[in-house]
Amino acid sequence: MAPKNFYFVLLLLLSVPVGAQLPNGVLAPDFNVTDINGVQRHLYDILDSGKVVILEISATWCPPCWAYHQGGAMQEFYEAHGPAGDDQARVLWVEGDANTNVACIFGQSGCNDYSPGNYAAGVTYPLINNASISNLFQITFFPSIFIICPNRKVYQGDPVPADLLWEKAQVCPIAYGQNNAGIFEYNPGYDLPEICGAQNLTPTFELTNLGSSPLTAANILLKWNGNTVQTINWEGQLNTYADTLLQFDPLLVSEPGTLNTVITSINNNTVDDDFSDNFKNTFYTEAQAFNQTKVLLKIRTDGYGEELYWELKDDDGNVLEHGGNQLVGPNGGGKFPLGIGIGPGAYPKNALIKDTLDLPSNGCYSIHFVDSYGDGMCCQYGNGYFRLYNLDNPVTPLISGGEFEAYERHAFSSGDISIATQELPFDQVLLYPNPAQDRITVDLGDAIYPDLKWALFNGMGQQLAADFVAADRFDIDTNHLPNGIYFLRLETQAQTTPQSGWRKFTIQH
Repeated sequence: MAPKNFYFVLLLLLSVPVGAQLPNGVLAPDFNVTDINGVQRHLYDILDSGKVVILEISATWCPPCWAYHQGGAMQEFYEAHGPAGDDQARVLWVEGDANTNVACIFGQSGCNDYSPGNYAAGVTYPLINNASISNLFQITFFPSIFIICPNRKVYQGDPVPADLLWEKAQVCPIAYGQNNAGIFEYNPGYDLPEICGAQNLTPTFELTNLGSSPLTAANILLKWNGNTVQTINWEGQLNTYADTLLQFDPLLVSEPGTLNTVITSINNNTVDDDFSDNFKNTFYTEAQAFNQTKVLLKIRTDGYGEELYWELKDDDGNVLEHGGNQLVGPNGGGKFPLGIGIGPGAYPKNALIKDTLDLPSNGCYSIHFVDSYGDGMCCQYGNGYFRLYNLDNPVTPLISGGEFEAYERHAFSSGDISIATQELPFDQVLLYPNPAQDRITVDLGDAIYPDLKWALFNGMGQQLAADFVAADRFDIDTNHLPNGIYFLRLETQAQTTPQSGWRKFTIQH
C-alpha cells in the first residue's frame, strides 16, 4: 500500500453522499464504445464471457484521480487478473468529463482543460474517452470505481490497492459446471459478533444458479449449533446467473453459538458441481458484561486521527453518544481512501482520548467504530486502539481492538443483565393450541405473577399488542392475524429478581 501522504487529501464533491450513485446490487447499464486505440468495448459482451469488470471513471484534471493512477493499483490488478494473469477480470478506465478531450489523457498540448501527465504511459488496460458512461452510472465524484459481475450486477468500489480490490471483487458469483447453485448476498440479520440478551436472527440471501442447466429445486437448511431449526424447500426456474431472494423466519437466540445456512441438495438430488459456495457460517460469542451503567472508553488515535468516528447505540439502534470526525459519519468506512477533511469533532493524530459512557439503564448496548480510509487504527500508521473498561478497573479492558479495516463493532451489557434476562420457569408455561387459529392460551401452571406483562411480536420483530395480566391462565386473540410465525414475550417485576422470557408459536387459520 502506498503511504497515505502520497495522496492528495481533496475529494471532488466531498459533501455529496456516496449513496447518490448507482445503488449496489442493481443491473449495470450496458455500453458499447470505442477506446482511444479504436477498439470496440461492449460491456455485456465482456460480462457474458465470464469476466469481472473493474470500471474506473476519472477526470484528467482531478488531483485524487492522478494520485491513484500514479499509485499503479489498476495496472497491478490488470497484470494479476487480466489476460496475462489468471484471466478472471478486465479493467476499463474512462475519462468521464464531457469537457475534456483525448489530448488531456496523453497530457499533450491541445488539452482543452488540465492534465498533470500522461495517463496512458505504462498502462496496458483499455482507456476510454466517453462522458456518457458517467451519466449511465450516475457518478457524483471522481474517481468512481465500480465492480461489475458476470451476472451484470454492479457494486460500488473504492480507490484501494490491487489486493483489496480483488477482495471486494469476490462478491461476484462465477458460473461453473452444469448443475451449480450458490448462496450470495448473505445477511444473517444481525450485524454484531456477540449475543446480548435475546436477539432475532433473520437470514436472507440470494439463491443463484451458476450452472449451465436451469436450477429448478433446492433444499436449504438453517442450523443453530448444529441443529436444524428451519428448512426452505424451493422450487422454480432459474437460468444461468438468475437469482431469487429467500428469507428464513426469525430465529430467537439468547446464547452464543454458530449459525449455518447450507444448500443440501439441488435439482432432485443432482450432484452440485461446486460446493464451495453452498454454505455460510456466522459465529457469535457472548457479550462482555460491565458491572455498572458507567463504562470507561479510551481511544489512542494513529497518525490519522481525523479518519476516526464512533457511536454508542442502545439495543433499539438509537445513537446515545458519538465522537470523532463527523465528516466520516457512520457510513463513511473506507469511503475516503484519498483523504478526509478535518470536520467537527475530529481527533488529532497520536492522541489519547478518554470518555465515560453514561448508560441510561442496565441492558444491552453496542459500540461502533468507523475508519474513513479503511485500514483501522493500527498498525501501519501508528499503534492506535480502542478499549472499554469497568470504571473501577481502568487497567484491564473488557473490550479492545484497533486492527480492523473500515468497521469494527461490539455488543456488551451493563449492570447485571444476567438477572434482568433470567428465564421464566418454562417447564410450567404452556401455549396451546399451537398452531393457533382464533386464539392462543397462555398457561403459567401454578405460578402467579401479579404484574405479568405480555407482548406479542410478528416475524419481523414488530410489536402487535401488549397488556398486563394477573392470572395463571389467559387468552390472546389471534383471529385477526395472518398465518405465520409469532413470538410472545413474558416479563414480570414482582419477584425479588425480575424475570423475562420468550415463546414461539404459529398461527394457521
